[in-house]
Amino acid sequence: MKQSKKQIEERRRNLITLLQEHSSCRVSFLSDILQVSELTIRRDLEELEKEHVIERFHGGARLIQIGNEQPADAKKLDYSVEKDLIGKAAAALVPNNSTIFLGSGTTTLSIIKHLGNKRVTIVTNNALAPTCTENEHITLILCGGECRLKAKSLIGPYTEHVINSIFVDMAFLGANGIDAVNGVTTNIYQEAKIYENIARNCTGKIVLVATGNKLGKTYTFKSLDLNAIDLLITDSTADRNPLSDLKAEGMQVCFADSLSSL
Repeated sequence: MKQSKKQIEERRRNLITLLQEHSSCRVSFLSDILQVSELTIRRDLEELEKEHVIERFHGGARLIQIGNEQPADAKKLDYSVEKDLIGKAAAALVPNNSTIFLGSGTTTLSIIKHLGNKRVTIVTNNALAPTCTENEHITLILCGGECRLKAKSLIGPYTEHVINSIFVDMAFLGANGIDAVNGVTTNIYQEAKIYENIARNCTGKIVLVATGNKLGKTYTFKSLDLNAIDLLITDSTADRNPLSDLKAEGMQVCFADSLSSL
């Protein structure tokens, strides 16, 4: 019986989860756990290898490890002034009595403290979110799932299941890179899937918050195409060339430190 695209994607997500748990796995082990043939597992691994998610060896596979990932606590110190200004500009866009999604990363965290007395429900896969507010007007919903310890983000099938069950009025997303040709990209496959899901369940604007150093860069996995983003909030440290390229593609850009548009 031919499987649907949804079934195939779910199986491959489970395969990735197993590789995360065990560092590397034999094809026979994956076949037994996922209850499919070894031929099917090999086909899955072949596709994931093409996407640069895994690397195969004789009889098995392992996840490609992203080296030297900076811990979230250290990232907070980078461009801290710019992130605070970006957070303030983004918070000003949040309607009272709304439900919003906040993505992972330290730039999105800066939005929370600028919400003031607005009554807001925040859905987030950012595990650091509860440490950023004691505002009684904010209802915080963590998506759950596996926690990436360095980045302090929640990922995996359970995270995606929660996100697929909730509709939000606005979404505020971070990025490792944003480029006029390649769109919004990340080094983490599971993060890209989360962004795809929230884009489907956002009934209003999707706002990208990113410091200037992220512009013009491309990483391994595409999170979203540019046409999925309604607004980019950045700062004036951004290089003019990638900014001009983004504008040429129709991207609306706001500089948080001057509150002007490109």
